Amino acid sequence: MCTLVFGGTINNVQNKGDTLSISLSSLKNSDYKLDYDSLNRLIFLEFPNSPMNKKINDSSFKSKYIEKLQTINYGSGTGFFITLNKNVSYSVKTTSKDLIISFNDRNPKKQYTIIIDPGHGGKDPGAIGFKKYREKDVVLAVSKYLRDELKGDFNVVMTRSTDVFVPLAERPRIGNRIKADMFISIHANSAVTNKLYGTEVFYFSKKSSPYAERIAAFENSVGDKFGEKSSNIVQIMGELAYKKNQEISIGFARKMSAGIAGGMGMKNRGIHGANFAVLRGFNGPGVLIELGFINNSSDINKLVNSANQKKMAKNIANVIRANYY
Repeated sequence: MCTLVFGGTINNVQNKGDTLSISLSSLKNSDYKLDYDSLNRLIFLEFPNSPMNKKINDSSFKSKYIEKLQTINYGSGTGFFITLNKNVSYSVKTTSKDLIISFNDRNPKKQYTIIIDPGHGGKDPGAIGFKKYREKDVVLAVSKYLRDELKGDFNVVMTRSTDVFVPLAERPRIGNRIKADMFISIHANSAVTNKLYGTEVFYFSKKSSPYAERIAAFENSVGDKFGEKSSNIVQIMGELAYKKNQEISIGFARKMSAGIAGGMGMKNRGIHGANFAVLRGFNGPGVLIELGFINNSSDINKLVNSANQKKMAKNIANVIRANYY
């Protein structure tokens, strides 16, 4: 067991391998945030208001369960980056002064959970495109094929699997309740002109380009249309966790955009950071995929044809699988 004392000097540092115990003068008076990056098997633990006065020997924490531990001093607080070995699960419990992380071996089969979020649905058709095709129908079809592609290797949960309306705020909550490892929101784009075509992928960012801001504004307006303020969907992760999740999402988005475009013979319109409410509310990495432009005659042939929908889902699944296995 490793014991780290905050608000003073470190009294004891021991590593027995299966438990990491972080002791503070008072846990009740010390806020903490914990996030997990499943792609890199990384637990990030942040104590934003609890400085550590004495350095520890990070290498002494290596064990059967912990590949590496790194402490980060960022002024008034402390962060821990704990990289787990493969096929290790963890659980957390607290006492009045301790936060205890316990480690266990786990079955490598289906160790990750992916949440698939087909955009819009029910009374919300989304974008209306070429020959009046509806975004909600296209993205649900692709999402179902994606679910079928992934379910053999992952735990897969869909925010909707039928033509029903799911409030914007509820979508990330579903992912948070099951502690999903990755949030994949599926959409189809539209534009004032029918000449734009291609696929693009978005990740959550507090700052965005004017173009990305317009796309996010359209998707976020769903809540306002149906009595829900998207501004009420808050970012629940700490600042350091936000930056780490953003870093993961950017790399994932870049691979996803290239994978879909290359596999489908579509234009790769790249990746963009934007303040999407549905991504903002999820406590982990995630992307929003715009499969193509529903009002473009070239893209629509790929979006509504069942064989192409299956192929598109397979391309998305291949990128997900490559990042987790």
